[in-house]
Amino acid sequence: MKSLPFIVLLLFVNAVNSQIEVMKKPKKDTLFRNKAYGFLNITNVNRTLSPNQDFLPQDIGDRANETPLKTYSFGLGLKGHITKTIIWDGGISYLQNGEQYEFSPITNDTSFSYQTYYKYIAMPLRLNFTVGKTFQFYGGVGILPQLFLSYRQNQQWETSLGSKGSEVIKTKNNYNSFITSILFNLGLSVTADNGYGLFISPEYRYQLQNGYGKLSSFVHKNFGLGISFGISKEL
Repeated sequence: MKSLPFIVLLLFVNAVNSQIEVMKKPKKDTLFRNKAYGFLNITNVNRTLSPNQDFLPQDIGDRANETPLKTYSFGLGLKGHITKTIIWDGGISYLQNGEQYEFSPITNDTSFSYQTYYKYIAMPLRLNFTVGKTFQFYGGVGILPQLFLSYRQNQQWETSLGSKGSEVIKTKNNYNSFITSILFNLGLSVTADNGYGLFISPEYRYQLQNGYGKLSSFVHKNFGLGISFGISKEL
């Protein structure tokens, strides 16, 4: 019976240690938390243009001299881990494609230029392979469905007499209402202890379908190399 207090004390200490172990249960690994993010994208966009053999093809003419155009897009997204090294990434964005043209003759004649924008609501879907935790390096491929919103062309000209003018042309007619592009991207993200992070991601996209309508004289497909950067927050 003299050992009974000792046995009781031993059981008490063991119970306290067990409770401490429960209280010290580690937090969920932040590596596998979903992240919400917002981004801005800057892309130098070009296009392929060819006669539409399915409907009254025409010569490209001066449009052969169109050059790439810098466009801006932005959006929101959500991403998370499928496995330790594979991330799903989906979102919604306002996206612009385009091209531009400038005619400046050597002689003192009329000059003319324009910048053309094709505007879309886009829903990027990606799978990325990633390594790292606080600093994550990633790369992958995705698909970019796009719903057509509008066409806008900003025109400027100057006559030989020095008179200047401009015009904005807007329309929604004779454009493909739904197209897709393929995406390839690389990236680097940095996440702080409070769950906020920054990321930067070079990206290449290529349009798969004709952006013009079936009755258009041309087949038009945009492509471009750009960069996205933004802020993220663990959920």
